[in-house]
Formats: sequence, structure tokens, C-alpha cells
Amino acid sequence: MATIRDVAKLAGVGIGTVSRVISGKGSVSKKTLDKVSDAMSALKFIPNTSAQSLSSKRYNTIGLWGTKSSGEMSRATLTKIERELQPFGVSLITTDGERNSANHPNASRLSIDNLINKGCDGLIIWGADLPEFDILQLEKEYPNIVLLNNKVDAISDKSFSFDHYQAGYIAGQYLVDSGHREIAYISGWFDTTDANERHNGFLDALKDNNISIHKNLIYRGDYTFKKGFEGANYLFNQEPSFTALFCANDQSAMSAISALSSNGVKIPDEVSVLGYDNMNISSYTNPPLTTIDVPVQKMAISAVRKLINLSYGAALEIDYDFGIKLIERKSVLKLNRD
Repeated sequence: MATIRDVAKLAGVGIGTVSRVISGKGSVSKKTLDKVSDAMSALKFIPNTSAQSLSSKRYNTIGLWGTKSSGEMSRATLTKIERELQPFGVSLITTDGERNSANHPNASRLSIDNLINKGCDGLIIWGADLPEFDILQLEKEYPNIVLLNNKVDAISDKSFSFDHYQAGYIAGQYLVDSGHREIAYISGWFDTTDANERHNGFLDALKDNNISIHKNLIYRGDYTFKKGFEGANYLFNQEPSFTALFCANDQSAMSAISALSSNGVKIPDEVSVLGYDNMNISSYTNPPLTTIDVPVQKMAISAVRKLINLSYGAALEIDYDFGIKLIERKSVLKLNRD
């Protein structure tokens, strides 16, 4: 199925020009109009019936797009978003987005277009799975978008994120301050900026304390329960032994606790486990999970307020400063306690 980008490439023009031809708005020369029309005919491109929904029509609906790797969007966070929308008579619709892959390089954009087809005045893009190039192309076509837990410098006023490097550093320093030197690590994948920043912050904290992680004690996960479980089982059978395990998200940490416990490891007496996210259920693990609290709800409120301003001409107050804090529960043992 041909996309607007395919038409633009064949016609030798920008996506914005194709959008103006489709919408009938803005000045386009006859020569350019003919080139775009010929490209549309050659590709059998049929304009999306809702393609102008983010710029012309009003549906009183905001879309939320994210993939399974974007992190947990809790019911509490969704409720806060909906409460911000209610005074304006606006509803929220969500979708499980697709990540691009070698076999489906346009999967993310197609799943976004499917959401737009449902009728949206604006979009919240949750997480960092959509490549920056695609984000900027999308923003050119549909200016009413905001990024939640992601930052693109070119549209920084529409980006709502926090310092993942600092959060990773806090995690590493906390384990060191708790007396741990033999540390294992279940990471996520490294194809997003926030993942790399968290990774580098964690390792830099250890490095600044003259600690390095043995190569056998690093397992590359993917933020899922499954990989967290598999990773913990893998690390359990490695040498050297370790007294603490940092997981790049709470899902991995919770399943790691389960895996280690199944192998007879006492948490935290024998191995401490530190998570990252502060998911709603992280306080109900056994033992309750110590983790890094990321300000998702505060970011979500500011992001949706920005989108309301863009989509409906409001002037709501926006915040771009989001703090990070450590939540101490019972899964990390302080080895240096007197």
C-alpha cells in the first residue's frame, strides 16, 4: 500500500507539498500539482479519508500511540489524562502500536495512520520506539502531536521527558552506597536514546566508584517479563557470583525475583534486586521492589495540556521540569549497615 511518503519521493517533492495537494489548502504550482497527481495515479494512492483530521476537522478525540516496549501506561495515568480532557469535552482513544522491523520497516507509521483513521484532533506519541526521522515527518504533516517520555530537540516544546542518564546514575550509586561491588545487570535493548542514557548513567556511576561489571554478568533483555526471567536464570549460572542485580525496568526486575527465588536464592539476603519505573504493582512483589520512580504521571499531564493548547486553542500551564527519586522498599540489602 502506497503512502504519502512514496508519493512525495516519486514526485520529487516534500511531504508537506503532497499534503497541500490532498487538502487543497496552500499554494501549489500547476507543474507541481501535475507531478503529484501523476505520482498518485502511478502508485494508485488513495488519500486517507481521515488524513486531514489533525489539521482541519474536529473530532473531540485525542489519540494515544505506544508500543509494548514503551513501558506501562497505568490506569491511574490514563485517568489523569482523561481528567485533563474532560473540561473540553474531549475523549481519549488508545492503540497498541507496532515497532518498525526489517520485514516491516513502516510498521510504526502504518499503525499511527490506523489510529488517525479513527478520527483524532491530536496525538500523544508514548515512548521512544518511533524513529526521530519518522517523528519529524509526522509532525510536518500533523502539527498537533506531543512526545511523552521522549525528546526530539527540533520539537523540544512538544517533548516531555526526564533525565534518564541521571536516573541510571542514581540507580548505580545507590547500589554502591548500599555496599555492593559484585553487581549484575539485565539491560533493555539499545536502539532508543533513553535506553542508552539510562545504561550509560548506571555504568558511569559504577565507574566513578572504580567498579566494573564482569562481562558474564550482563544480560541483554527487552523489558519483558519473559526476558527478565530468562536473564536471571542465565546470570544465576554464571561466574563470578554477584550480590546485587539492576534491571532496566520493573517488569524485568519482578520476573528476575521470581526466577532467582525459584533457584533457592533469598531476596535480598543473598541477592538484592533494583528495578526502574515504579510500576503500580512493584510494591506488591515479594519482597516489595526497590526501584527508581520516573515521573510518568506529571509528564503525561503536561503533555496532554500542551496538546489541548495545540488542538483547541487553550492556554493551559505547561511544565517541562520533572524530577526523579529512589523508592526504597525491601528488595535491596544494605551490606554496609552497622
